[in-house]
Amino acid sequence: MKNFFDSELMLSSSLNFVLLSLGLTLLLHLPIWCGFNLSRRKWKRMDYLWPLLAGIGMLGAVSEIRAKVAGDWVETEQTRAVAILESVQQFSLDKLRSDVCNGQPSLDNHGQHHESCLWYLNTAMTFKDVDFTQLPNAADFTVPAPSVSLVESDAVWVSGMLNQYEKQKNQYIKTREAQVKQPLESLFWYVSPYLVCFAIALRLTKVTAELKLDKLG
Repeated sequence: MKNFFDSELMLSSSLNFVLLSLGLTLLLHLPIWCGFNLSRRKWKRMDYLWPLLAGIGMLGAVSEIRAKVAGDWVETEQTRAVAILESVQQFSLDKLRSDVCNGQPSLDNHGQHHESCLWYLNTAMTFKDVDFTQLPNAADFTVPAPSVSLVESDAVWVSGMLNQYEKQKNQYIKTREAQVKQPLESLFWYVSPYLVCFAIALRLTKVTAELKLDKLG
């Protein structure tokens, strides 16, 4: 069975890229040492090629860094969204345990207390057995509040928290999409080390060739 060091030999050690750069440099120097050299004008044109190769190589590294950083932020965004749902759930449970639902209401407010506690109960039930890490839709937790003064401010708070949760969820989705690399970016990532090595070798060879041209006059 293949492992990382078998299938990704070049990526397994940074030393491999140093050796590859040296090997390519020696290979490109062979024609010069054998007496074959380009004109100064042609070597000047190489100043267009090697930065282009290095630039394409950097694109692969940039896409990998973006994906890694976005991956770290995905976990943070998800944790924030889950925390909002947990706070709303705990709020509704605390209200059910409070004096509002466990005390003895007056006869005048008995109906309001009953409607209020029923709303707290229904709100708490919407969170029961829900996997918050899946980030369900905020509409799944929306329970119409009764038109009673006892829950008016609480209903506004719950609605605001669910709106905040939906925004946080959308931010999570955008961050998760940024984590995914496009096919071309994946290609750049795999070839970028080789392009950078070749660009370094080409640049060093150009210096050697120009020095030899200067020596020849």
